[in-house]
Amino acid sequence: MHPLSMMTEAEAEAAKQILRDAGHVDDSSRFHGCCIHEPSKDEVAAWSPGDEADRRLELVVRNGADVYEATVSVSRKEVDRWEHQPGVVPRVGLLELGAVMETCRADPDFRAALARRGLDVEGAGSENGSAPTIQIDPWPTGDYGIGFEEGRRVQRCIAFLRPEPTDNGYARPIDGIVVHIDVDTLEVLHVEDFGEWPIPTERGNYDVASVEADIGPMRTDLRPVEITQPDGVSFTLDDNELAWQKWKMRIVMDDTEGLVLHRISYTETGPDGQAVERPIIDRASLAEMIVPYGDTRASQTFKHALDAGEFGLGMLANSLTLGCDCLGEITYLDATQMLDDGTVYTLTNAVCIHEEDFGIGWKHTDSATETVEVRRSRRLVVSSIHTVGNYEYGLFWYFHLDGSIRFEIKLTGILTTRGHADGDDLTFARQVAPQVSAPIHQHLFCVRLDMAIDGNRNSVVEVNTEALPPGPDNPLGTAFAARETVLASEHQGMRTTNSASSRYWRIQSDEVTNRLGNPTAYRLLASSTATMFAHPDSPHGQRGGFANHNLWVTPTVGTERYAAGAYPTQRNQGQGLPAYTAGDRATTDTDVTVWHTFGLTHDVRVEDYPIMPTEYTGFLLVPDGFFDRNPALDVPPSPEHCH
Repeated sequence: MHPLSMMTEAEAEAAKQILRDAGHVDDSSRFHGCCIHEPSKDEVAAWSPGDEADRRLELVVRNGADVYEATVSVSRKEVDRWEHQPGVVPRVGLLELGAVMETCRADPDFRAALARRGLDVEGAGSENGSAPTIQIDPWPTGDYGIGFEEGRRVQRCIAFLRPEPTDNGYARPIDGIVVHIDVDTLEVLHVEDFGEWPIPTERGNYDVASVEADIGPMRTDLRPVEITQPDGVSFTLDDNELAWQKWKMRIVMDDTEGLVLHRISYTETGPDGQAVERPIIDRASLAEMIVPYGDTRASQTFKHALDAGEFGLGMLANSLTLGCDCLGEITYLDATQMLDDGTVYTLTNAVCIHEEDFGIGWKHTDSATETVEVRRSRRLVVSSIHTVGNYEYGLFWYFHLDGSIRFEIKLTGILTTRGHADGDDLTFARQVAPQVSAPIHQHLFCVRLDMAIDGNRNSVVEVNTEALPPGPDNPLGTAFAARETVLASEHQGMRTTNSASSRYWRIQSDEVTNRLGNPTAYRLLASSTATMFAHPDSPHGQRGGFANHNLWVTPTVGTERYAAGAYPTQRNQGQGLPAYTAGDRATTDTDVTVWHTFGLTHDVRVEDYPIMPTEYTGFLLVPDGFFDRNPALDVPPSPEHCH
């Protein structure tokens, strides 16, 4: 196996047994992370097919209140590292969340709060006369200085009503109740009741039968769209190494970051006719995300989630379905995961790989000769979808024939809702249905790009376009020019987007030039995206400090992997990128990592309810002197489709 092959069930089970044999774990131990150990770049580069890789796993283990990090060689059957991590709060496991929900439902004070609202979970109340279902949504809690939360692992639970088990719970928020629960002891620490709002009566369901009952039959005039490749796909998948056209990469489903791509390269033919594999990105991952809410209502104001680190995006990946999540000739990759009780399982179809047509790649009509040259564009798609409570996040990496790379996050799912009564203040929310409103919020994502433009000696340059003042050098007042600034240190590399100056960032090689003598490079083209609106000194701003800038540049350090720190649950103020960059290290002519924060502000619409049409956010990486000419010149025409 390759050092970066995906973790297998056998390896995960072996790692547990090795730790048990060493006396580090027993039946009471809990596991809050398990993924492959990523060796140094030199070790990975030295591996050749046929070599026996030293396969290692990294685990986070909790014994009682003590948290340990372990590195286990399943090849040598040895524990390389067992290190206590004092003062950290590990992420909440999926089984722990289930126990928290049941604890909340059973609590007498919580049931009393339901009873005050006329809800009897023991007796009649649903449309068919049976007891209604109370949906519990646990939320991570920041550090707000609340005494009874100090020193504990805590979830705050809010509730929704499902008169029938299959109903959309978010259509009927039971607003005003917040239940604080200790995850370890399952002790209900406090039940807050901030007041009562009417329980909405509309169903808000979105399944076929409900839609047909509520608004009428499904559309009947959509003809099938079939995507076929009679000669098969153009890519190959060997283990987890994907090759398509001139692209090559390795795919991993990480338990925390979700979809991770390693060793992204592009192969060209050198002057001697030999294939030259040119590195572009050594590692690309979603290093964290934050969803801060702007509502000041007491039952809502605490809401913010660092979903990658607090729950583990990989643990929340979907098993994808042909024809629904992915369309066309699809190849899938499975992913092995470990639950918090140590149960190991394999999620089938965790990653979807396919090709798709992408319109015109390039075209020109020569008016003098009336000749036309046109080439179709095509792209390779590597994707996964993750359900985090009420939201779905699709992570889509696109690789194009012209050497460009696009990363797109597709957001859908259901709004988290609050109750609404006539006369309620809607400064921080929008009404989406009778007696239902939804708070304003943001989705801010931070991607970590360990760049390797033709090697590991890179620098980052900011480019802004400026209008020249009228004068002798600009007699007509029409001149404008692109100005370049090298981002030489971490503090200089803290930047925001600026559409007024068409700002972009260029990551360039400090040792390889193109045929014109300029550094080979890629441009990072950001969308016009907001940073966090919460004040930097607020709990949200302190815990998600990475979202205060759209760009960060750091020297590459393997242990600096998470934008909000390795343990973002509750007590992480100032951790992650603010801490990494505190020393203002130099960032030129070195192995650099570019961190890009992007996303969207969700001022919700009525059309987002009861289920949200997909929204899109992302960025584009395009070659900038990386090639000596248009790299898609050699794409053949497609006469069978041109008439």
